[in-house]
Amino acid sequence: MSSIEQQLFQGSPQAIVVTDLDNKIIQTNPAFEKITGYSFAEVAGESLRILGAGHLNEDFYDAVWLALSNERSWQGEIWNKHKEGSVYPCWYSMMVLTDASGSISGYIIQFFEISSIKSRQEPVAGAAQYDELTHLPNWEMFARALSERLDTCTENNEQLAVMLVDLDRFKWINDNLGRSVGDNLLKEVANRLSSVVRGEDALARLSSDEFVMMLPAVDGVETAVKVAQQVVDQLSHGIFVEHREIFISGSVGISVFPKQGKRVKELVRKADVAMYAAKQGGRNTFRVYSDLMERSKGPQILREENLTQAVISGDIQMSYIPIYSIYSHQVVAVHARPFWHHDELGQIPFQDFSALLQGNESLAQYEFWLDKELSGLDVIWEKFPGLRFISFRLETQQLNGQANVQRWLAQLNRYQRTGQIMVDVDLKTVMEREGELFDLLTSDALLSVSGFMCHSPSIEHLKDIQPDMLKLDSDLVATMRTDESRQRIVDSVLDIADKLEIEVLADGVISAGVRGQLMGQGCMLMQGRYFGMPLTLRQLLEHLTVEH
Repeated sequence: MSSIEQQLFQGSPQAIVVTDLDNKIIQTNPAFEKITGYSFAEVAGESLRILGAGHLNEDFYDAVWLALSNERSWQGEIWNKHKEGSVYPCWYSMMVLTDASGSISGYIIQFFEISSIKSRQEPVAGAAQYDELTHLPNWEMFARALSERLDTCTENNEQLAVMLVDLDRFKWINDNLGRSVGDNLLKEVANRLSSVVRGEDALARLSSDEFVMMLPAVDGVETAVKVAQQVVDQLSHGIFVEHREIFISGSVGISVFPKQGKRVKELVRKADVAMYAAKQGGRNTFRVYSDLMERSKGPQILREENLTQAVISGDIQMSYIPIYSIYSHQVVAVHARPFWHHDELGQIPFQDFSALLQGNESLAQYEFWLDKELSGLDVIWEKFPGLRFISFRLETQQLNGQANVQRWLAQLNRYQRTGQIMVDVDLKTVMEREGELFDLLTSDALLSVSGFMCHSPSIEHLKDIQPDMLKLDSDLVATMRTDESRQRIVDSVLDIADKLEIEVLADGVISAGVRGQLMGQGCMLMQGRYFGMPLTLRQLLEHLTVEH
């Protein structure tokens, strides 16, 4: 490269990239880092597609490389994805590099950002293809790309997944915090979803708070599930908008071509059905489409006989959640929480299937399973006798009538030989059935009361119940920073606990911001994804070795 060429390369305001024949990056100029956020060291040897925003399908790229092969150059618009996740339109100019024999030896690519140019243009053409707020493709553009890709998948016998992402409680944020906050939140959500898509995936905004993704060339549903988990994880972290941290989550539905549909609308509709199943399954999760969902959406599709069979076949499993003391920064207790590993619906939380524990057969099978699982508590107490308690939840249906209460008491008493058991019960259940629950309330087992989602508790009622602890539900903790009414409930619970001189345990702590706010209000016992994911018994014992 001559001195003049070197000056042009280094001083050009346009990004310049040199690649080899395999499209691997071998050289970039300073403007490249300024525009993309990537240094040369970060992209050296990588494919040029590391810059793509995932809006274009394979046919587009095939046409570009065909033009380079035949005409030795190509120009056009491509959307890039910045290192930090934002997407932006660029104008690309590509040409081939040749060696002394005239054979193609590589490619040189120049591009510059055209956001400002596009904003000054008549928006008719852009509006036909891209969402004005997020700059993602709109439904029409996405549907065309999906339709074309489905044809390719049919020809090549490939699978493809469609994923629908719906933001949980977005309407409340938009209505109560203002449209400006809602718009800025949607932009950041678009950026986070863009950070998840692979090079050949596509992402579009479907409606106000819905996004849709195309995942071609998936190796069965497992690949789509991994991406769905990444989406859920990305959306579970707080988003700072206009000097405040907002917490939002996403419910994700998945459908797979060709097993669950062969046309665009059919795949999107079935992903939508699965998404609603995710919402009814507790939000902040994903579901894969099943024909069962068409018959009756939500947990109601489950039957008592399904649960009985699941217990027998080992699909009901126990997870363990460490409870941390903010004073000592160590695990001081453990919460045991069952879940159902369902082949069609994924992981179903206990509260969504406990209502099925009605008949003698299901209760007998579940109690047999629980008896076997709780036998593991002796192992925990033996290795870690300093733990304050191990807790688990009893749902309203399990405490229906004096006979059921007595049965659970007998079971609890067997597991308090070497350590203290704490039972978590809903406030409404305790208030409505205080007489039936008298033996439980006066037993040796510790009692925590939760269920403050809709209203603040009465200090008089709690004085009568005399719980050992109050528990802030995960949904309450997740929404307290964006919902003033929920924050007032949290304030009231903490104030009452202080007056009664009992502790408060916060469930569902997902960020340092939430942890800091609760700690500042005097809550010193916490559990949730900020501290780690639910563990198996073996993982728990390993975790306690380090954290207890």
